[in-house]
Amino acid sequence: MASVLSRDKIPLFDKWEPPTVGDRPAVAAPEPAPGPTVYELEEIERQAREEGYAAGLAEGRAAAKSQLDERLARLEAIFVAAARPLTTFDDATERELALLATVMAERVVGRELQMDPSLIAVAIRKAADALPSATRELRVWVNPHDMDLLRELGAEEPHWRFGSDPKLQRGDCVLESARSRLDSRVTTRLAAVIDAVLGDDLDESDAEAAA
Repeated sequence: MASVLSRDKIPLFDKWEPPTVGDRPAVAAPEPAPGPTVYELEEIERQAREEGYAAGLAEGRAAAKSQLDERLARLEAIFVAAARPLTTFDDATERELALLATVMAERVVGRELQMDPSLIAVAIRKAADALPSATRELRVWVNPHDMDLLRELGAEEPHWRFGSDPKLQRGDCVLESARSRLDSRVTTRLAAVIDAVLGDDLDESDAEAAA
């Protein structure tokens, strides 16, 4: 009688498989990881937009603050300059103001002479009164147009002799006698007025500059 083989008596063995004939079957590639969903893409875009807005806002605020600080500094400088008393003006500024006043006065006088040319007669009489009382014979130099006007007005005096000088402007007059000469041109009269008003201030400025 045949003996029955027991599992305990059979040595370990591998399962036999028939040999593979031909190409081995391709191994399936792993499936790619799923991409972000539409919601996730929208969320990423929203976050990027918010971060960009915040960065731009901060940069814009910094630039605006810088401009504001600069303008405030300029305003402060203007206020400080405006608060200074006029005595702090330098010599050049005072002379410019005097020149401006002279030019404005010349324009005003010129306008008055155009409107009333007979004012030249008044100017001549005032100039003659300023000469010494012993002065009798006078030579009066005026602009040629003013000389014609003075003759029409009958402004001549017995001891006056008129002469025309084209170098003189309308309204100018120069009086000469044997012992004196009076320059009564418009610019000279205005310069005297300016010196009377600003002369002391200009002298003080010159003295301070020299010190």
